[in-house]
Amino acid sequence: MSIRRDTGVVLPDDDARRRGDTFADFLTGDATRDSRNVNILLQTIAAVNSNLELEPLIVNVVDLTLELTGAERGILLLFEGDHLKVRMARDARRRNLPPNISFSHSVPAKVAREGKAICLLDAAAQGALNLGQSIADLKLLTVMCVPLRVKDRIIGCLYVDSHATSKEFSTADLTLLNALAYQVAITLDNARLLEHYVEKQRIQQGLFIARDIQRALLPPGPLDVPNFDVYGVSVGCEETSGDYFDYIRLGEERVGLVVGDVAGHGIGAAMFMATARALLRAFLHATPDPAVTLGNLNDFLSVDMETGRFMTLFYADLDPASRTLHYVRAGHNPPLLYRRGADRFEELEAPGVALGMVRGFRFRAAGPVKMEPGDILFLYTDGIVETMNPAKDQYGVERAAELLRSHRDRPAREICDALRKDVDAFGDHQPQQDDLTMIVARAK
Repeated sequence: MSIRRDTGVVLPDDDARRRGDTFADFLTGDATRDSRNVNILLQTIAAVNSNLELEPLIVNVVDLTLELTGAERGILLLFEGDHLKVRMARDARRRNLPPNISFSHSVPAKVAREGKAICLLDAAAQGALNLGQSIADLKLLTVMCVPLRVKDRIIGCLYVDSHATSKEFSTADLTLLNALAYQVAITLDNARLLEHYVEKQRIQQGLFIARDIQRALLPPGPLDVPNFDVYGVSVGCEETSGDYFDYIRLGEERVGLVVGDVAGHGIGAAMFMATARALLRAFLHATPDPAVTLGNLNDFLSVDMETGRFMTLFYADLDPASRTLHYVRAGHNPPLLYRRGADRFEELEAPGVALGMVRGFRFRAAGPVKMEPGDILFLYTDGIVETMNPAKDQYGVERAAELLRSHRDRPAREICDALRKDVDAFGDHQPQQDDLTMIVARAK
C-alpha cells in the first residue's frame, strides 16, 4: 500500500491489484465525468478522515456514500465477533432509519463471505434468482454493496439500494464506491482502535482513582501504642484489592487489629471491602463487644450486598497496657502467635463463618490471650501462604513461620518487608495471583 503525497489517498498494494481492486476503473474517458468523480472521491475521503470519533464518523460515511451514489438508502454493517451487524442506516434526506430496517441481508452476507463487490441493476429479477426473495419482496431496483477491507481482513460492508432508478449504476460507479470503501475501511478501523484505546484509558484512570481512594483507607504507617511494635502492609494483585487491614482505636485502652479478605478481585471486591470496613468501624463504636459487632456486620452483608460475595475476617481486640487480647474469627486463616520464651508457634483458632454467607450466625469471642515481651502476633491473608512457585508448590504456613522465627528480633516493619521479599522470590518474581496482606504485632 502507498500514499499519494499530493492527496493523502491510500493506493492499493500489489495484493489489491491482483484481486482486481484497481481504482482507475472508474475513469470512463469522459473528462468532465472523470474529473467530477475524482473530485467527489477526494472530497469524500477528506471529509471521512476529518473526524476519528467513531459514531460521528459512521454517520458521515453513510451520508457521503448516499451523496456519492445517489441511492435512496445506505447501510453500514460492521462485524461484531463473527456476526455482521447494522451500525448505521440512513436515507438520502440524512435521517436515521431503524436498526431493524428491512433490506437484503443476503447481499452483504455474500459480499463479506467472498470479499467481492456486488452491483444489481435489475435487483428484483437478479436478486430473486441468486440472492434470496427479499430483494423482490422489497421491490428494490438497484443494489450495490462493497466490502470494507483492511489488509486481509473484512471488517464490514457498505450497502446502498433504491426503489427507483434515479441513475443507472455502472461498473465505474461500483469501482468508485469500492475506492471509497477502501479508504473508509482504514479510517473506521483506526477509529475503532482509537475508541478502544480511549475507553481503556478511561477505565484505567477510574481504576487508578479507586486505587488511590482505597489506599487512603489503609493505615498510613505503624501503630503507635505502648508495649507493642505494630506494622501492616497490603499489596493488591490488581489496581484495586479485596484485602485490607486496619487499626481501630476504641477509647484510651483498647485497639482493634483487623485483617480481611473479600472473595475475588477488582472493583467489586474493593467496593465490598470499603463497605465492610466502614460498617465495622461504626458498629464497634456503637457496640464494643466484637462478637456482637461481627454478627451485626454479617447480617447486613448477608442481606444488602451482592449475592455470592463474602469476606473472611479476623478481629483482635488488643489491650496494649496488659498485653492481652480477645479475638473473633470469621472464617479467616488462623493467625500465628510466636512464643519467644518457648520458641514455638500457636494458631489462634475459633469457630466462625465468612461474613455475608449465613445470616443470623452468632460469633463468639475467644481469649484472653496473654502476650509476653518478644512474642509476635502474625495476621495474614491466604495470598501469602498460597503463593506458588514454578513447581506449583505453595509457600505455606510453615515457611512463613520459619521466616518469623529467623527475624524474631527485628522490628515489625522489617519482618513485613522480609516476608514480602521471600514470598516474591519463592514465586520466582512472577506477577501476583492474589492480594497479599499482613499485620505483625511484636510485644515489647
